[in-house]
Amino acid sequence: MLLMLLMRSGPGGRAYQAAQLAGPRQIPRMFAETRSFEGAPPPSVPVDDEGEEGERIPHEPVPVLARGATWAVLAKPGGIPCHESDYVGRWRPGVSQGPPPPAALLQRGRDTLGQRINLVHRLDRGASGGVLCSLDEGATSGLQAALASEAAVKTYVALVRGSGEMYGEFLRDRGWFTVDRSIKNEKGRVKNATTEFMFLGGQDEGPSLVSGEVGRARCSLVLARPKTGRWHQIRRHLNGLNHPILGDSSHGSTATNREWRAARGLRGERLLLHLARLQLPPPGKSWAARASSGLPPGGLDVACPLAEDFRELLETQVDPGVLEESRGALEEHAGLADLFL
Repeated sequence: MLLMLLMRSGPGGRAYQAAQLAGPRQIPRMFAETRSFEGAPPPSVPVDDEGEEGERIPHEPVPVLARGATWAVLAKPGGIPCHESDYVGRWRPGVSQGPPPPAALLQRGRDTLGQRINLVHRLDRGASGGVLCSLDEGATSGLQAALASEAAVKTYVALVRGSGEMYGEFLRDRGWFTVDRSIKNEKGRVKNATTEFMFLGGQDEGPSLVSGEVGRARCSLVLARPKTGRWHQIRRHLNGLNHPILGDSSHGSTATNREWRAARGLRGERLLLHLARLQLPPPGKSWAARASSGLPPGGLDVACPLAEDFRELLETQVDPGVLEESRGALEEHAGLADLFL
């Protein structure tokens, strides 16, 4: 009965609000906060993005980073959902108020590739980066198993608040280090969570990089590699290091985010987290037997260039010396040599 009421009322209805007050365990999955599947892949997502009269939300094509017979890697822009849902809202012509929202990645990918697709994993709405898609229903489970294997590596780039110093220690001196701290999932259950981090370079507050502009912000560039796939895992672990991701409205600093949006050009729904490199192992007995993934014999290694808005913020808000200091690691670990062309 509760589920039926929630489905009828939607996120703005009284039943949904009552369920929120009752606690996260009583809110069905469809209304839980948009998930970041940073490690374990989600189930396949059905295609359902047309209006009541067959009209579609207008959008631009999405870049295709790599493609095989059964898979493709798409470059997701920041600020759009991976797929429509009752939580993020469904726009319908003649029914929904206001202009249509940006089209979801699922719709853009389907129209760009000219066929139905399934998302093998997802990114948070505000994040950008590479997303693996299945072009063949029979290959989806094999691709999900490859992504969930211990040999798979997903390398994220984040711009965070803080200079890279914590309790008198410069985190950059650690190189790659591991945060192994359990966190609660969206249902309130405690789950183990492990993320590897590398702090590349940071800066303190100081004079403006451009005459007449706001002063230099305190921020750092960080690489992250989640080893488990918990809800908002990278975001919560970085907040635990007192270096929350800029634009993170759930686990970050409200005052800092407001200042970056008002004075530094950060878009309203943008989270400065970018999946820069996706590396999947060669097909093996541990997961290929479940389904044919269609991956190349040598596995997959795809880099996703930084989104334009992320690049612009680095160029205008981060000291060139910090970028140069981070250059080697960004090229080696994240495949972002194009940042310095």
